[in-house]
Amino acid sequence: MSNTVKQSPLDRYKNTYSYNALLKKHSLSEVGIWEVRGEDSNCDLGGHHHMPKLGTFEGKLEDIVAYAVTLSGFWQWGAGGDITKVGAPIKVDANSVAEKIAVEQRIKYFEEELAKARNELKGMSNVKEV
Repeated sequence: MSNTVKQSPLDRYKNTYSYNALLKKHSLSEVGIWEVRGEDSNCDLGGHHHMPKLGTFEGKLEDIVAYAVTLSGFWQWGAGGDITKVGAPIKVDANSVAEKIAVEQRIKYFEEELAKARNELKGMSNVKEV
C-alpha cells in the first residue's frame, strides 16, 4: 500500500515557477481583474506554442488562483497555466467611436492650421521664427 498523498491542484500550483513569479509581482490579497491562460500543451522546444485563454476574472488573487487551478486546460503536462493582472476593459460604443473620430478630425484641422501659420511666419522677413 502506498503512503503517498495526492496533492491538491492548489498545492501543486504553489510549487511551480509561475506561482512564485506571480507572488513576486502581486500579493494574494490584491484585488483586480485577472486573465487566466491554460498551460501550453507542447512541452518541448519544437512546433507551435499556445496558452489558451481560459477566462478573465475579477476578485482577490488568492481566490482567482484557487479557482484557476481547477479549470479544464490549466494543467497539460505539469507546469500549470498562467495568471496575469489586466486592466479594466475600455467600453466602446457608437458614441465613443464618433467622439474619437471627431477628436481626430479636430487634431488634423489644427495641424493644418499650424502648418499654414508656420509657412506664413517663414514668409515674414522681419520676424524671428519660433
